Amino acid sequence: MLVLRRSEKARSYPGSWSGVSGYLEGSEPLERAYTEIAEETGLACPDVRLLGTGEPFAVDGWLVHPFLFRCLQPERVTLNHENAEARWVEPGALRALQTVPALEEAYVHAKLAERVDRVANDDVHGASWLAKEAVEAVGEAVELGEDPVEVGRKMIEARPAMGAIAGALGRVLAAGRTPEQIGEEARALVASRERASKAIAVMLGPYIEGVVMTHSASSTVREALLHTPPDRVVCTVSEPVGEGRGLADDLRSMGLTVELVDDPDAEHAVATVNLLLVGADTVFRDGSLVNKIGTAGLAKAAKKAGVAVVVACEVIKLSPEAPRDPGEERFDLTEPEHIDMFVTEEGAFPPNDIGALIDQTPFLRDGYELLKNAARR
Repeated sequence: MLVLRRSEKARSYPGSWSGVSGYLEGSEPLERAYTEIAEETGLACPDVRLLGTGEPFAVDGWLVHPFLFRCLQPERVTLNHENAEARWVEPGALRALQTVPALEEAYVHAKLAERVDRVANDDVHGASWLAKEAVEAVGEAVELGEDPVEVGRKMIEARPAMGAIAGALGRVLAAGRTPEQIGEEARALVASRERASKAIAVMLGPYIEGVVMTHSASSTVREALLHTPPDRVVCTVSEPVGEGRGLADDLRSMGLTVELVDDPDAEHAVATVNLLLVGADTVFRDGSLVNKIGTAGLAKAAKKAGVAVVVACEVIKLSPEAPRDPGEERFDLTEPEHIDMFVTEEGAFPPNDIGALIDQTPFLRDGYELLKNAARR
């Protein structure tokens, strides 16, 4: 983090360490931030990239608007008369410096906002990766002295279709009674993510034979296909992002035979395969599935053609709630009658047994309740 020691002649907080800062003077906050960066460091807009915008907060009668930027040209930093010295420091070192009021607090606000924005705007990674990001953010919130439940609530609001985020955060928050325990549980869950996908891959082995179709780009499905390679894999393009193309290239590079089909042809093509294997973003207690848009149509077509429909799903993706609209236009809801089996790290379950599995997993219920209570506050 770049910190600047204010000149002894500065009109406020002379000699204290600060970030790039200034007065709004009628400008929009972000516009003014770019102006101050240019004045105090010599860096132009192309030299920095906005990462996060924290919520404004009051300090000493001032309203502070925190922004976090990545410096793309650190060697070009040059100081003007307002600052006497510049240093690059770890954020944790701020406490050892004499700083302007609430500098660390401003950093925390912007850093956690960057985490939320990263999850909210990601259209490449699946639910498991996003859940990991959310859990790491909660662990970071604990280390920075912020309310982990509030950060968790913001993560869930950012991606309502991703039940894995709520499930993972629920597990972490329900298990931890102290900040230290929450941080420890967050690290343990991130470490266990890979073990869960490997266990599911082993359990999916007996289902994988002949030709297997998949939709979108589930990392758990990928693990299973590499563990038990079928004769051929059929990947849908999976618009609007088209992540199926990347999955197809990846599987080919690993030696699998792969066919890529356009989305309009997918419901016809599914009748020619032996298995439709998809990942999950959320699974409700009645066995309804939220996944990438197009999944519902494919599942219906597969069932009509007598093709088995199997879902690879970590337990953290299970929701104790009744089914509801995904809340994001890139996702749809598949009814349980169009699904044959869910395969989790705890075993294989037909849709009508998902509710029982959820009831046997207390952290799902307790975690959801804790996060819902936070949202009502």
